[in-house]
Amino acid sequence: MSLTGKVLLEKYRVIRLLGQGALASVFLAFDRFGTPYALKVFPKGAEARRDRELWVGQRLSHPNINPVLEALDLEEGPALLLAYAPGEEMGRWMLRRPERKRALLVFRQLLSALAHMHERGLVHRDVKPENIIVAGTDEARLVDFDLSGPALEAFKKPLRVGTLPYLAPEQVLGQSPGPEADVYAAGVILYWILAGEHPFVGAPEEVLWGHLKGAIPPIPGLEPEQEAFLGRLLAKQPAKRFPTAKEALEVFPF
Repeated sequence: MSLTGKVLLEKYRVIRLLGQGALASVFLAFDRFGTPYALKVFPKGAEARRDRELWVGQRLSHPNINPVLEALDLEEGPALLLAYAPGEEMGRWMLRRPERKRALLVFRQLLSALAHMHERGLVHRDVKPENIIVAGTDEARLVDFDLSGPALEAFKKPLRVGTLPYLAPEQVLGQSPGPEADVYAAGVILYWILAGEHPFVGAPEEVLWGHLKGAIPPIPGLEPEQEAFLGRLLAKQPAKRFPTAKEALEVFPF
């Protein structure tokens, strides 16, 4: 889908593609006053996914969560108008090898954003570096809520929602995730910050087995309190993790 250069709804001029996901495309657009926005365009027929993200986004208001502004109906498909989050995906940001304390500051902001969601009975379900935008000031924003929804939402059948390296064991099994699943995914990100790699790597079957049964490879140099914190984030059983990100943030030992 190429929207570059088009003026949509006689109001938004599309400048360039910002990102391409499995389902939607995100473009940079400006209104007539020069205000930047992110325009997320879904394929035709995906109104339900668009409406879910709008429903979730309008229940959130936090400096580390990117605002979802309104739904748009375009000829190209259903769309969302989002605030523009300046910066880059956390994975690309980490390639420049920022000091660990800067990466841990971004991680604290992730926990703060998730705590806000969990307090409202919502879960993200797809926490990963690609969904964290880091600005030049090290301000971070959590984005992409089209897989998000109420905690422990009932599924008609087992449904594996999320991204392979960050799946909590209960997500691997197709169970409806609660806040503890977001906590687990955050733990994978913290492990990656500290170790430079994911705790479980290899073929998809090996990664899935690792989430379900694998021991967490130790990271040299961690203090006992830090090791225990990481181990609780990555506990196999949801009941052994922090119940929400708020509790994790309150005892963050780094």
